[in-house]
Amino acid sequence: MSPARRDDAQIVVAAEPCVVSSRLCFRVDPEAVCTSGRVELADLAGLEVGGERWPLPVGPAGEPAADPSGGIDADVLGSAFWWLAGVQEHATVERDHHGRFPYAVSLQAGLATAYGNEAPGTARRPAVDAYRQWLADALRQLAVEIPGRSWGGAPWALALTHDVDALDAGRLRGLVGETRRGRPIEALRRAAGPNERRASLEALIELAKQRGVRSTVFVKAGASTPQDVPYRLGGRTGIRLRELAAEGFEIGLHPSYAAADHPRQLETEHVRLAAVLGARATTVRTHFLRWFDPLTPRLMETHGFQIDSSLGFSETPGFRRGTSHPFRLYDLHADRVTDLWEMPLAVMDTTLFDHQGLSDADALAQALAVCEAAQRAGGVAVVLWHNLLGDAKAWTRRLDVLHQILDHAKGHGAHIGSLASCLPASPVLDR
Repeated sequence: MSPARRDDAQIVVAAEPCVVSSRLCFRVDPEAVCTSGRVELADLAGLEVGGERWPLPVGPAGEPAADPSGGIDADVLGSAFWWLAGVQEHATVERDHHGRFPYAVSLQAGLATAYGNEAPGTARRPAVDAYRQWLADALRQLAVEIPGRSWGGAPWALALTHDVDALDAGRLRGLVGETRRGRPIEALRRAAGPNERRASLEALIELAKQRGVRSTVFVKAGASTPQDVPYRLGGRTGIRLRELAAEGFEIGLHPSYAAADHPRQLETEHVRLAAVLGARATTVRTHFLRWFDPLTPRLMETHGFQIDSSLGFSETPGFRRGTSHPFRLYDLHADRVTDLWEMPLAVMDTTLFDHQGLSDADALAQALAVCEAAQRAGGVAVVLWHNLLGDAKAWTRRLDVLHQILDHAKGHGAHIGSLASCLPASPVLDR
């Protein structure tokens, strides 16, 4: 039986514990948030949600009171901020050879090593989403009903995205490579056959159309290092991009390798894509998921981008910032909320097949586990599938895995669409 509705319920946030009837009382320690970048598993407080103990990286160790009206000594709000603002990333000097925050040194990796990949607080099971559930349950005890988000009328969403890292066929390179491998027939096919990279992109577009949805297509507008494969946006490529935009596909910028921390390079590429589309792209994802705080998000915000989807782990599927929900990025150095929405990347094909070397069945299982986490949290699973980069037969099998992921999402009531279609319907209320 639900408690009677009341209009005097309040949330109180204070530096000291407080106990007041009809209030949820949270104790916060701003200094502790800023000094809790690296945490030890043994020192973590825990929050009981759904019969499981979820880690709280901020606040004293121990279990908070079950009834938040009696005051919460462990810092639930500070812990949510810790995840969303990327405090652990700022406090960690380790970076991989691409300059990225490595999964191996994250709290999520530590939890997975100690308790398994399905443990609360691991990358696949986002902690902030559990805190949201806990808070909603606590408010319901005060007869304050919290409506869940709706994604195109659905209780959760899957955002379908593609990074077009390469588009031209590379015929000469293929001819030389296959000849050296002693495969003359394959060499001739590569030299004279169809452009499989373009064909694979069209296959991804057709896959979305078959389901009556539109995806986000990130395209390159420049090459700045050997990690970039250059291709032209003019001619038939530009015509095709404009056609896709007119059909409702979202065309975003996929900045070149060096553009993540080079203002002029980012501006050049942004302007170049705008000249093709007739308008500036407002959605962005960096190449190789490179991210340098605070510079990268500041550059994106300055150039008018509204949505980023770079914050995922390349080594593992899951939720790098502890949530499957879109959120506005926080600039820790300037101590302010930015205007840039983050749509956390949940899973990409290269993680499953290249980094982890999984079979098709295992790759599908991992992808579905992440989708199910988003479904439980009423959030968004952002899925990234590239067009063809290497072996055509292997890519066709990968495409079949994506078909199964989308079938699963549709069968479980998800809204499927572009990143923009998954942005909260009422951004002001979600700030």
